[in-house]
Amino acid sequence: MPKFDSLYSKNALSMKKSVIRELLKLTTQPDIISFAGGLPAPETFPVEDLRVAADAVFTKHAAKALQYGTTEGDNDLKAELVKYEARQGVTLTPENLLIVSASQQALDMLPKLFLDPGDYVIAGRPTYVGTIQAIQSYQGKVLGIPFSTDNDGFDMVELEKRYARAVRDGKKVKYVYVIPDFQNPSGICWSLEKRKAILKFAYDHDLPLVEDAPYREVRFMGETLPSIYQLDQQGENRGIVINMKTFSKILVPGARVGWVMAHPEFIQKLVIAKQAMDLCTNVFAQKWLAEYLKTGKLYAVIENTCKLYRDKRNHMVAMLEKYMPKRYDLTWTKPEGGLFLWISLPKYIDTDQMIFKAVERKVAYVVGSAFYFDEPEHNAMRINFSYSGFEQIEEGVKRLAEVVKAEIEAHEAGPRGRTAPEGM
Repeated sequence: MPKFDSLYSKNALSMKKSVIRELLKLTTQPDIISFAGGLPAPETFPVEDLRVAADAVFTKHAAKALQYGTTEGDNDLKAELVKYEARQGVTLTPENLLIVSASQQALDMLPKLFLDPGDYVIAGRPTYVGTIQAIQSYQGKVLGIPFSTDNDGFDMVELEKRYARAVRDGKKVKYVYVIPDFQNPSGICWSLEKRKAILKFAYDHDLPLVEDAPYREVRFMGETLPSIYQLDQQGENRGIVINMKTFSKILVPGARVGWVMAHPEFIQKLVIAKQAMDLCTNVFAQKWLAEYLKTGKLYAVIENTCKLYRDKRNHMVAMLEKYMPKRYDLTWTKPEGGLFLWISLPKYIDTDQMIFKAVERKVAYVVGSAFYFDEPEHNAMRINFSYSGFEQIEEGVKRLAEVVKAEIEAHEAGPRGRTAPEGM
């Protein structure tokens, strides 16, 4: 294999493999129960209705659907999204919208747009690994902020303290990144108070606020809270919030289509960044989704998805309560929506090492350390409840609990097999 390291750019050398994607390679055996991926349940996919919508594209729009499109996105899809967001309480014009190749593309465009090497993004500890990966690929850094003990958003005292220290030390912070609804990886939901507080923080420090909202509509318990984008619209309307969504979690991930909502000035900068990436998002997929949205059937799909995920989440929590050791230092979140929950284990358990033992027991998770930019914590894991069936959830949790019990027992037993000194 030729050695080209000296030829790669600094950006390329900063790129890191996705821990989740690498872990998924370990879990391809059919007998492994994987809680590792962020996969929606295939039984929620409206296959027949999507087939009808695809047929309609070929019947009515074949020439346009198979041609290049605009970077900004298909007008029919944007018109449907304006109506869709109006039902969510968001006021938009087409100029506020950019269609992207799923929200991960937008996550990559943002550091491209805002960051010079060494610049910082404020994000949670922990936060979505795909965001960390995108920031690293542009030689950016993350100013990590812990969540409050109430799991209702950032610890705002720590945010102010760490931001002030960063500014004092000459660090350039360019934007704030948050996932207020059912955060990946923890599953927590920000309170209304914390949403208002982080918006005020962004106002006070003139920082763009990126609101990643892939799971917002996947709420199956509790009260729906306004998005931060809505709070800005309803309040001072400064236009500093960039909101990102995707069809991956509310319809089908295979479409690879998402959308960005932002002030037109941000949208135009993002359009320029996107032009160098792919010219335009898959035109056929856009026409296809527009045809499907016109049927109005998406709302029933989301409702049924929420019901299914509520049952799966409840089942997973019940199985954790049934099989996991009962300890004060072994806890898990109980999300009101989304696809994940977060398990915290005793400090001495390293889930990076334990993953290999788990895979031997034919169960997989994502190591918690993957969700930290620096100074990772190693005693946690993210597990997914949306993909597996109910029997798999019980069996998988049972296997995982056995691995955890073995780690605890090994620690409590202490060193073994030492040779006794002579004369004793």
